[in-house]
Amino acid sequence: MAGIRTPKPITDMATEMTKTYKQFMNITKLLEKHYRNMQDMEFTIENGKLWLLQTRDGKRTAQAEVKIAVDMVEEGLITKEEAVWRVKPAQVDFFLHPQLDREALKTTKKIASGLNADESAD
Repeated sequence: MAGIRTPKPITDMATEMTKTYKQFMNITKLLEKHYRNMQDMEFTIENGKLWLLQTRDGKRTAQAEVKIAVDMVEEGLITKEEAVWRVKPAQVDFFLHPQLDREALKTTKKIASGLNADESAD
């Protein structure tokens, strides 16, 4: 939680700690069903024991908000009406502005790079 260590990818947990990974996945499904929203979870594993430190609604881009709302309707977690209410007017506004073509981005050449404003950011 202090950001002093770089965590391993969660996919490593699936092969290195199979039982703990299954427990974590069960907990994530339970919490997302309970809160009826995508969750951002902080956890740690100490001596093979999983500790859930906190959970909160996950932050997301406008595109992700729409995709998650559609996915949750398809999974039967929320109604279509709830999905529409979850997408905020500012997020709808985002889709009304020009955006870069994802396919075109795949063929572009990098012309510059920058540094993070915060040294501790990855």
